[in-house]
Amino acid sequence: MTAEHKKHRLTFAKDRIHWRSKWKRIICTDEKRFNLDGPDGFAYYYHDLRKEKLVKKRRQMGGGGIMIWGGIGYFGKTDIVCIEGKMNSKRYLNLIKEQISKHARCITKGRFIFQHDSASVHRAKIIEAYFSSEKIRILPWPARSPDLNIIENCWGELARAVYRNGRQYDNVQQLKDVIVEEWNNLPQDTIKKLYKSLPNRMLEVVENGGSYTHY
Repeated sequence: MTAEHKKHRLTFAKDRIHWRSKWKRIICTDEKRFNLDGPDGFAYYYHDLRKEKLVKKRRQMGGGGIMIWGGIGYFGKTDIVCIEGKMNSKRYLNLIKEQISKHARCITKGRFIFQHDSASVHRAKIIEAYFSSEKIRILPWPARSPDLNIIENCWGELARAVYRNGRQYDNVQQLKDVIVEEWNNLPQDTIKKLYKSLPNRMLEVVENGGSYTHY
């Protein structure tokens, strides 16, 4: 993280340090890769010393996998979208159009603000034009800030469920099915607690002069 990154994070946090109920209007989104052998190809698990060790396969590139997209709101979740092939701006536009029309009003109970990071596909002209034409506000997101995006915590919960007890998968469809099932099982109370942590995250950024929080 550079001094410029810290500066932008500090400004972001100061501008929102007094937000409380307004966070409930934010739809947090992100992409995450899941591999057959474990999250992002890692093959570690917690082992009960009283039990025999699991024998785990170690395949090149984690055995293959799938990129997923998801979004959360204070009152609900979007679908999990499995991304086949490389994401581009047209595919991303179709994805967010569908998910916003299906879920946005329901998971925020009204007006909403959309959050995504500054990846190049998110900043494409056709994406910006869509949000402008639909009068959808975008939360200006500071770079190098995964600790402020609460969906990262959801990915952690999801990964623990998908790879519970060191589970691995034989094919992508099998992995997809479990990801969707565990995403649907993710308790909304867990997500609400994450939203309630956002004021403390902003405060910690300010106290740390823009540096990372402990989240």
